[in-house]
Amino acid sequence: MLDILHSIVQAVNAAPDLGAALDIIVKRVAQAVHADVCSVYLTDFGRRRHVLQASEGLRREAVGKVSLPLHRGLIGLVSERAEPLNIDDATTHPRYLRITETGETSYHGFLGVPIIDYPEPQGAGGVGGAPEAAAPLRGG
Repeated sequence: MLDILHSIVQAVNAAPDLGAALDIIVKRVAQAVHADVCSVYLTDFGRRRHVLQASEGLRREAVGKVSLPLHRGLIGLVSERAEPLNIDDATTHPRYLRITETGETSYHGFLGVPIIDYPEPQGAGGVGGAPEAAAPLRGG
């Protein structure tokens, strides 16, 4: 896994801009953990929203358009707490929020990690999978 992480870091460092770097991250992380979806939401503090900035597995046209109000959904929870969140069945969590504009289906396994520029969270990334794909998200 460290070799995979190292190769992702090298590719991101060679990316020409933030958009390209985020695209590399979501694609390579989704492959590494066998996730159906991997997305990055960055926080727009002025608009008080988490904005979808990159995704592998969701509709491309949703990137840059779909956003969540601060403190909403699992992405909001990860950003608020500034700590990872790993859930076997995200759809049963009280903060689960399905966003139909992304083409999201009912993914169950969820692993979210905060994106932090000390001391403030700047957003969150999440990976998700169908019930049968949840085991890799648990490291199984």
